[in-house]
Amino acid sequence: MIRKPAAIGYFYPEGLSNIKSLLASFNIAPPKEKIDAFGIISPHAGYVYSGKTAYSGYSEINIKNNIIIIGPNHTGLGADYSVMNSGEYGFKDFSVPVNTGLANAIINEKDSPFISDELAQLKEHSVEVQIPLLYNVKKDFTIVPIVVSFIRYEDVLRASRTIFNALKKLNLLDDVLIVASSDMTHYESADAAKTKDNIAIKEILGLNPNGLYNKVREHEISMCGFIPASIMLNVAKMAGATHAKLVDYTNSGEVTGDYASVVGYSSIVVY
Repeated sequence: MIRKPAAIGYFYPEGLSNIKSLLASFNIAPPKEKIDAFGIISPHAGYVYSGKTAYSGYSEINIKNNIIIIGPNHTGLGADYSVMNSGEYGFKDFSVPVNTGLANAIINEKDSPFISDELAQLKEHSVEVQIPLLYNVKKDFTIVPIVVSFIRYEDVLRASRTIFNALKKLNLLDDVLIVASSDMTHYESADAAKTKDNIAIKEILGLNPNGLYNKVREHEISMCGFIPASIMLNVAKMAGATHAKLVDYTNSGEVTGDYASVVGYSSIVVY
């Protein structure tokens, strides 16, 4: 399958040169030393709104050869645990191949909840928008695109163990980056959004996936990718990660000027 872009021209510009020009306009200073990250939480709104935050995170880390991108299901289509396990994500002037071996290892792992599913992937932007950002940093990598719906925490643990065991069997724990695609609070005032988002960010920085899951539900934080983030944090901890760093936090009001109703964005690196 060649998965055609669904968000091109809306969430991000068409063409690598236009994407590169937009990202360059953010004037992100390169870090003195890049972090050897295992995971990252990265926003998935239009680049005009969240691109600087997302690209700040990717600029901070070493991009690995194998990338698992886990996004929330916004469309309601397809399976609850959708994995695209063959083909490529195609764009107008570049494409990125799916790592079929790793994808199938995740699907075939004992007690795996994941299945091969294309329907959930077709119109979902949360995975797609991460890829041009990554490609602007590193050209040669493979992806495992995963789209998940709302699931119970016991299923978060099952999904996390599945991914970890697949990576361990393939000896990829040292050469994988897991991207948890997520925006933060949606359509509240900037002050209210920051208050709620700080609750979630505290749990993330504390490497507490169970706490993140529970706090998001308890405080009704409209963080759309808290399930992907919880899975990523669990796998990272299983792999030995002990640190997390908030690279950037902002909201859409910084662009629109409307602080009465914003969407929050964060980039958080786990290593």
